[in-house]
Amino acid sequence: MTQRFSAVLLLLAALGCRQEWPADHLVLATAAPVRTFDPRLAVDAASTRVWRLAFAGLTRVHPDGSTSLDLAAAMTPSAWDDAGRPLAWDVRLHTNRRFHDGRPVGAADIVCTYRSLLDPRLGSPIAGAFARRFAAVRAVDDATVRFALRAPLATFRSDIILGIVPRSTCAGSGAPTLVAPVGAGPFRIAPDSTPDRVRLERVAPTPPGRAAVVVVRAVADEGARALSVLGGGADIATGLSPGALDAAGEHGRGRVVAVPGIAFSYLAFQLEHPRLSDARVRRALALGLDRAALVERLLRGRGRVAAAMMPPEHASSPPDLAPLPFDPAAAAHLLDAAGLRADAAGVRLRLRLLTTASRERRSQAEAIAQAYAPLGVQVEVRGLEIASLLQALGAGQFDLFLLGLPEPQEPDYQAWMFHSRNRPRSEPALAPPSGDTFAVEPACVPVAARAAASAWLERAEQALGLPTARGAGNRTGLHDPLLDCLLDLGQRETDPSPRAAIYHRVARRLAAQLPIVPLWHEHTAVLAGPRVVDPRPAADGSYHGMAETALGPAPASEEP
Repeated sequence: MTQRFSAVLLLLAALGCRQEWPADHLVLATAAPVRTFDPRLAVDAASTRVWRLAFAGLTRVHPDGSTSLDLAAAMTPSAWDDAGRPLAWDVRLHTNRRFHDGRPVGAADIVCTYRSLLDPRLGSPIAGAFARRFAAVRAVDDATVRFALRAPLATFRSDIILGIVPRSTCAGSGAPTLVAPVGAGPFRIAPDSTPDRVRLERVAPTPPGRAAVVVVRAVADEGARALSVLGGGADIATGLSPGALDAAGEHGRGRVVAVPGIAFSYLAFQLEHPRLSDARVRRALALGLDRAALVERLLRGRGRVAAAMMPPEHASSPPDLAPLPFDPAAAAHLLDAAGLRADAAGVRLRLRLLTTASRERRSQAEAIAQAYAPLGVQVEVRGLEIASLLQALGAGQFDLFLLGLPEPQEPDYQAWMFHSRNRPRSEPALAPPSGDTFAVEPACVPVAARAAASAWLERAEQALGLPTARGAGNRTGLHDPLLDCLLDLGQRETDPSPRAAIYHRVARRLAAQLPIVPLWHEHTAVLAGPRVVDPRPAADGSYHGMAETALGPAPASEEP
């Protein structure tokens, strides 16, 4: 495969497809076009990575999950609950920050940006999350904004990273989404930008050896992306498969640069399946995967076997939690214990695995299916377009599914995936958890009371024929009252050390329950061209490091 891919690249390069760019331009070739230039509407990776260069938020989140202040100069609590935890924050702004059109960034801009999220004319996809967490946002003075919370919120600093837009443009319709509001980030979006070709112009004076302009080009075909670097039409290509990286890296004009990443791939179980509801079967399927061999084979070694959603260097990841080993003998023993005996065809269990239609994900799914065959587990793989896949997952029409998270930085994301309130299917509400469940967890008693009230309310709504609000993220259908409590405590605990300890328990609980099998954390890998002196891919795939990469002179000849 690599040799065939390499031959194709050489043939295409020989045909010549070089595009001339000014020497002070850095060209990134990426897989997907942007969908919107408005940070309030962006949820896809391509749009998010662009707006984070052009817009500034009150804070910034880094790949390791830490935060730093950006437009905010200081943050101080201004109200507390009975336990002394903040219920409101006053955010003081830097007074010297300006939008790209010269207007100063003030409290009114912050207030308008956040309030606009709730305007149905805007249609922001993050409106619901904002409304659940924030009770009010108002200006205290021209340079201070007060955020009132609905409950203590440990994620407050990472929840206010939203790019700020001027108050004169923050209201109104969300269409057209490709008209960029003015930002206050290190780059401005040029007016002639399109979804397939975004031109980002540096606002401050350009440091020596750095790019004055970053051009983000969407090139869907990965071979063409690799070729654009090898032929001089781009400086850096992202989103290449391991095979494409290996093939392109064989040529002197391109080099592969990889850093440990945080992108997380996982195999998930349908917990309402009559067999997969048995924890012994789930554990057997986890033990039956040689994930180290899969990383070596599928990712060409550019990845790390995962023990949990968060990478091992993250504060919320328990240092003593190791990935389950590959142990086919133990896996077979567990399947025997669960009563799964082979039929005349040698098959113990037949399952259907859903994933995306991408060639790379399908290859990974097929490799997993092959790995299960020696255990007598027959897996049918189906690749679906993303909209159809999400619809099937929400309806529970799967046995297994294979997906990934591109940048899990905040451990609270686990609540979206595993908290029972986020189950997408409208099965009858479970009975309120018993007091015995929390006998060893006194902090969960008030959480249990709230869960009981919520369960009774849901039952009443169903009895009256009223629609019941459901979540979307907990596609496995996991319902674990103790895990729910720990996730709620983690969202409210504002002291970093106790909060990390809570999420250590969350990780261990998930490792015991196994609603998913953590597979790997994939490295962030790029193909860099000959002008790139110091490529800086980020663990989360963001463009900040690459935008600041050093550029050298173009080689004397770029002809093959």
